[in-house]
Amino acid sequence: MCSSDLDRIGVVGPNGAGKTTLVRTLLGELPPDEGEVVVGLNTRFSYLGQTRAALRDDKTVLEEVSDGNDHVFLDDGAVHVRTFLRMMLFDDRFADTPVGALSGGERNRVQLARLLRRGGNLLVLDEPTNDLDLVTLGVLEEALATFPGCALVVSHDRWFLDKTATGILAFEGDGRVGFYEGDWSAWHARHVAATAATAPKPAAPPAPS
Repeated sequence: MCSSDLDRIGVVGPNGAGKTTLVRTLLGELPPDEGEVVVGLNTRFSYLGQTRAALRDDKTVLEEVSDGNDHVFLDDGAVHVRTFLRMMLFDDRFADTPVGALSGGERNRVQLARLLRRGGNLLVLDEPTNDLDLVTLGVLEEALATFPGCALVVSHDRWFLDKTATGILAFEGDGRVGFYEGDWSAWHARHVAATAATAPKPAAPPAPS
C-alpha cells in the first residue's frame, strides 16, 4: 500500500463500510474473509485505536510514558524521557504531575507519547483526532510530518487529512475500494466529478405540440 517510506494514507468512507475491520485485519486481530495478509519482514506496527488504552491515574506523566526507562529509543537514536516529553509539549513541571490530575487533552497527549515511544515504522491510527484539543492536534500533525515511516490513518476529519495525507484509500460503497494520490480535497474533487459524470441525465422536456 505504501509506495514510499513516508506515505501517509488516509482511509475514508461512511460508518460501517469496513474501515476499522480493515485495520484489525492488517493487525492480525481478525482473519481475512479471503486470501491472506502478508506483512513485510521489517514492518513494525504502532497502533492507536478508537478505544484508548487505560492510563494509570496514580502514575506521574514521566512514569506512564517512560515505563521504567530513562530513555526513549526512537528511530534516530536514544532520547532522554524528559527531553521526549518536551518534544510532546509537556514542560518540566508536567513530568511529575499525576496522570489523574491532567485535563482530557493532556491525557490524550500522554496516549500519543506512549504510542510514539514504541518506535515502529508503520503507524496505524483509527480516528486519532477524536477528543483532541488544539495543542494535542498540533503535536499529532507534527509527529506525522516528522515520523520516519508510513502511516495509515482512518479519519472523518477532512481538514486533518488535507494537512497530513499523501494518498486516500476510499471505501466507495458496493464493496469498491479505490486508492488515489493526494490529500482529501484532491480525492473529493475527483469523487464529485466521477459521480456527476455517471449520474443519469434528466429527461428532456417534451416538444411543444
